[in-house]
Amino acid sequence: MTGRTRRSAAREKLLSLAQRMPAIPSLREASDLSQGVGIIDIGSNSVRLVVYADHRRMPLPIFNEKVLCGLGRTVGSTGQLDPEAIERALAALARFQALTRALGIAALDAVATAAVREASNGAEFIVRAEQICGAKISILSGRDEAHYAAEGVAAGIPDADGLVGDLGGGSLELVEMAGGQQGEGVSLPVGPLRLIDLSGGDIEKARELVDQAFSQATWLSNSKPKAFYAVGGNWRNIARLHMAADTYPLNVLQAYTLRRRDALDLSRLIAGQSVKSLEGVHAVSRRRLETLPYAALVLEKVLTATHAPRVVISAYGVREGLLYSRLAPEERDRDPLWCWAERLGARLGRSSEYGMEVERFTAPLFDGGLLAAAGHDERRLHHAACHLSDIAWRIHPDYRAQHVMLEILRAPVAGIDHPGRVYLGFAVANRYRGSLPEVEFGKVLTLLEPDRTKRARAIGLALRLAYTLSAGAPQLVTGFRLALDPQTLTLLVPAAKQDLLGEPVTKRLLALARILGVEPQVQVL
Repeated sequence: MTGRTRRSAAREKLLSLAQRMPAIPSLREASDLSQGVGIIDIGSNSVRLVVYADHRRMPLPIFNEKVLCGLGRTVGSTGQLDPEAIERALAALARFQALTRALGIAALDAVATAAVREASNGAEFIVRAEQICGAKISILSGRDEAHYAAEGVAAGIPDADGLVGDLGGGSLELVEMAGGQQGEGVSLPVGPLRLIDLSGGDIEKARELVDQAFSQATWLSNSKPKAFYAVGGNWRNIARLHMAADTYPLNVLQAYTLRRRDALDLSRLIAGQSVKSLEGVHAVSRRRLETLPYAALVLEKVLTATHAPRVVISAYGVREGLLYSRLAPEERDRDPLWCWAERLGARLGRSSEYGMEVERFTAPLFDGGLLAAAGHDERRLHHAACHLSDIAWRIHPDYRAQHVMLEILRAPVAGIDHPGRVYLGFAVANRYRGSLPEVEFGKVLTLLEPDRTKRARAIGLALRLAYTLSAGAPQLVTGFRLALDPQTLTLLVPAAKQDLLGEPVTKRLLALARILGVEPQVQVL
């Protein structure tokens, strides 16, 4: 038996086993979503499964796997899904089905996009796929794709205002977005796999196809978006190239921003490269080498057609949009950053209540002085910092500051831009004893303006004072208050708790007063 025959036999056995398993309910059908939920996304290029710990605002992904099957590789020229790609996709779905059973998820939503809805054998594929993956598969229209992509962007960037673009292997979905509301949208047949197929690998022919498709979306020429929100693996790889060229210090794609000119220059450069010339670029996924020039071509066209001043990368797309759209209204309205900080703080801190206690203690600093210049976003970050202020207590004291800085910089969290990550990490790092090594954190701190750096440090020192007073014990800091005027920072002490005062408290109060530019004093009530 040849290796190929053995693989085929194993694949058939896997498919047969999957077909005998009972169906998993959808998100709409399941009554208990606390056991984990899954999304299967059958795209033109890849088939992916993502499993989340539960279905709440800011869900935590616990498993994420994709297989590049290339279902849509020949749909443009033949009108059908590629036969070999179908078998790879079905085998991937059989594996996903086995994994979802093992993980014990409560609900599973499965969707298919452009390639499946357009192919003449798409319906036949869906019948087989549903039998295998144990879930009803919804075939999304172009408008559906645009809608869920925009929902995904809103889930990760709640104040998104501009044009959302989701580039898959077969199509590009565009939709306007402002104030959380979606406007006009369109689906254009310019996915990289389709362009490669129809152009025969000729980039100039592909350019003609892109121009022709965009000429049908006449409303784009009147669109003046404040930003273009880019969704899709190819565009994320373009952003990685920009990061590498700029030696950017924070390797996080969510909310990474490129200026229009930089994005245009890079897109034109990539569109002019051959696959061979891109092979030596380590920042690019090797699986994206073939499609990247065509994705760059489409990005260039979007920017020239709309004049968007900046490109914001969204790691959240259709899958996250599906989850977000299924949430109850009150859950949708919650701040994703706060949800993440409160959950992480409750899980890793010593007390789930202490975050609110230290927030009440430190909040008066925003009433005047240095922190009075802080805007709404910094007040959001202050709330998050309070809830994250005890997550490193298990770490060796010499490494706590570094640990929390890295934890926050690299966390899979939404609702925060890159300077905000640095601000939040630096604030919590200053709550701990120890310093941040210049060689490791010097460049990332340059993402934060000096005045914001100073305010973040002040928040951290205020948190440190709170923990010195209370040793992190619940309710011990309650009753203590801070009062700030142009000359003085006063620590107001309940008479019943004055025994908690001492030299360590005096040092922490002095350090905070110094950065605020005032004199410290203690007043027993």
